Amino acid sequence: MIRKLLLMVFLCSFASYGQGIPQQAGLEAADGTPLFLSDVPGKPVNLYEVQRVMDAYWADRDRNRKGSGFKPYKRWENYWMHFIDQQGNLPTSKALYESWKSKASSNKTPNPTADWSPIGPFNPGTSGNALPGTGRINAIAVDPNNPNTWYAGAPAGGIWKTTNAGSSWTNLFDNFPQIGVSGIAIDPNDSNTIYIATGDDDAADSYSIGVFKSTDGGQTWNETGLNPSNTNVNSLMNEIIIDPTDSNVVWVATSLGLYKTTNAGTTWNEVQPGFIADLKLKPGDPNTVYVVSGRYVGGSGNQVSFLKSTDGGQNFSPMDDQVNPVLPSTAGRALLGVSADDPEVLYILAANTG
Repeated sequence: MIRKLLLMVFLCSFASYGQGIPQQAGLEAADGTPLFLSDVPGKPVNLYEVQRVMDAYWADRDRNRKGSGFKPYKRWENYWMHFIDQQGNLPTSKALYESWKSKASSNKTPNPTADWSPIGPFNPGTSGNALPGTGRINAIAVDPNNPNTWYAGAPAGGIWKTTNAGSSWTNLFDNFPQIGVSGIAIDPNDSNTIYIATGDDDAADSYSIGVFKSTDGGQTWNETGLNPSNTNVNSLMNEIIIDPTDSNVVWVATSLGLYKTTNAGTTWNEVQPGFIADLKLKPGDPNTVYVVSGRYVGGSGNQVSFLKSTDGGQNFSPMDDQVNPVLPSTAGRALLGVSADDPEVLYILAANTG
């Protein structure tokens, strides 16, 4: 009987990725009710219950045997896992249809900021047996005084500059012994002044040699007070931010702590210890600082906490209610977002691999 079920699942998913799973006697949910939609009118299919039953079925069977039905089932599972609600229920036909009607009758226009165009490169080629691609980009910054000038930082490929909105690029950091760049900050009061946080903040593909500074639009680079002589070879750096109201004040988040300079990089002070995974300043109030504390290296289960300072980094306190916490305490990755359009809103993204 289960073979028939799998064959029918395959046919339904192959033809239209249909909503229902055919009726199968004897398969029950944890509460004892029949598992599939056809057994109880109006009862949605629960993906988690289907997974429980199917995992048990294949526990002592050869799922790789030709014709076993395992691959069609996994295709069905992979498709519908993107549509389930928080309880794991698949949407009903009615819910899908109502959603389509709502969209079709909407008079809202697409967000103009989402009008993207590809700028290349379109033929990146390969390196040896590597997969084709240009690799990761860890940071990008647009000159606040010239929208055609951008800088992009690669985890092991230096910093690149375009002055024609991406049509052509120039490498600015190719002759250093370590060329990873994970943070870029352009001084809004002087576009020629640029700070970069070196190394790869994500997979540690390259180590950090500190914060470097350019005062000629990236043509030449100089050490700051955070440099190879006092930067641990295993340290990582990510976000770097210039105070928009005071160009002498710069912040950088590192695996060794949150650092701040008040003299344009000559000296730096640690204002918060620990692995600082992300950093943001409140728009319009640079004395309010938000940070994510806690190492992330992918996967899941990494301890994270969200901290806030309202006195320019002299003191930090947890943003979450310690008695009734709302924010996640573990995550594979946690990041922050702010917008000058609504400075009172802080966005937090927390996710695990998958």
